[in-house]
Amino acid sequence: MKRNFAVLLLSLVGIGYGVTDVAAQHGHAEEVESPSDQKLFGKVLREGSFEFHLRSFFMSTVNQGDLMDYSTWGTGAGLGYFSPRWKGFGLGFSGFFVFRHYENNIQKLDPITGVGNRYEILLYDVHHPENHKDMDRLEELFLSYQKEDLSVWVGRHHFESPLLNASDNRLRPNLFSGLSVDYTPGKFHFNGAWFSHVISRGSLEWLPVEESFGFYSTGRNPLGSDDSYKHHIESKGIGVFGVEYLNNSLHIQSWNYLAEGVFGISFLQATGSAKSSGATDWVWGVQGFAQTALGNGGNPEPEKAYILPNEKSFGMGLRAGLKWPHALLTFNYMGISDHGRFLFPREWGREQFFVSLQRERFEGLGGGNSFMVQYDHTFIHDKLKVSVGASHTDTADFEDVRLNKYGIPNYYHFSGLIDYRFDGFFKGLDLQLLVVGKRQYANQITPIEYVINRVNMVNTSLILDYRF
Repeated sequence: MKRNFAVLLLSLVGIGYGVTDVAAQHGHAEEVESPSDQKLFGKVLREGSFEFHLRSFFMSTVNQGDLMDYSTWGTGAGLGYFSPRWKGFGLGFSGFFVFRHYENNIQKLDPITGVGNRYEILLYDVHHPENHKDMDRLEELFLSYQKEDLSVWVGRHHFESPLLNASDNRLRPNLFSGLSVDYTPGKFHFNGAWFSHVISRGSLEWLPVEESFGFYSTGRNPLGSDDSYKHHIESKGIGVFGVEYLNNSLHIQSWNYLAEGVFGISFLQATGSAKSSGATDWVWGVQGFAQTALGNGGNPEPEKAYILPNEKSFGMGLRAGLKWPHALLTFNYMGISDHGRFLFPREWGREQFFVSLQRERFEGLGGGNSFMVQYDHTFIHDKLKVSVGASHTDTADFEDVRLNKYGIPNYYHFSGLIDYRFDGFFKGLDLQLLVVGKRQYANQITPIEYVINRVNMVNTSLILDYRF
């Protein structure tokens, strides 16, 4: 059904392109011709643009000792159409399909721990991991309006913010369905949105917001019971309001997120730079968040709520570093209070904290501290980027279900990225190699079920991305 709908939409655009040519072939060109100063709707559509996107992704995870290893290779392609503006209005839609070429163990449970795959399965369909054939989805489908400093988007579209975002580091990104408004007067940027449905990376289905909670791992219940919040959350949607101020050396942003009936969270960040000697600049940053449960946390039964009633969480991050014309070195810190867990559905985006490195998140943690250093350098006229990072994170005890949702032990995290963006004949082609390693503290004794896919592992990704 989804495939037929996408084909129908693409066919409609094709009809718009073909009507004039077909009429001309049958000698009726003059009947459909309009005066030179008049535009028909079909002619406006013909001035739109198509975007083709090809993405190939190989990923593997090597775990400790006899624990199960995983690997897979998939390729996807998509096509989108975006109309030109007519009296400020525009429309667009896109679809994407995925082929799974190869896999090793990603549908199997580890025989030692009974734990399933964590990273690779998100390339495909977590709802139907056995699905190899019908992996297509309609993504964007929107009507937009833009005039001067105002833009309005209605329907299914991309959205970016520090917490709610595309999280685009698999084959497909997150998208959101609803209404978003941008207003940019001068140095300020106001953003408001309300979303009723979500499609997440690793999923082919658009879901109501309340059903999007928990189709990734729900972790452990903080009350110690076996119940989970999956399929038990009541929420009408996600509200977002953001304000940003930007000038040459200062960027301030404030974001407020409301998961109706579940939780509210405020995020504040300020970053800037100051001239040092020569071509060197100092860079700095401060960020923080505050979260509280709303109502009953999504369900009147605490065992089935996403967040416990009256649960609160606070966190603060700091950044300091040096910036050169083609390099950036930063030292970063984040601490989360032990009042409760930081909670934001992984199905909705990836948090953009100063200490964030790829292949790990801080969602589900409370009472923790993380220190990270990162160095980025660009070469060959900024076409080649090399990024290396290292962090160590102290978590609450992995047995503390109140503050450690997923049972993450204390760990070291290492990340290395090589990213080359082609130019010339292959402009639009991007090739990336990402290698991530995580290791638990040497003096820490951890049950094996809290080791697999968490620590003492290496995850490697080779990604080819092409857009034109």
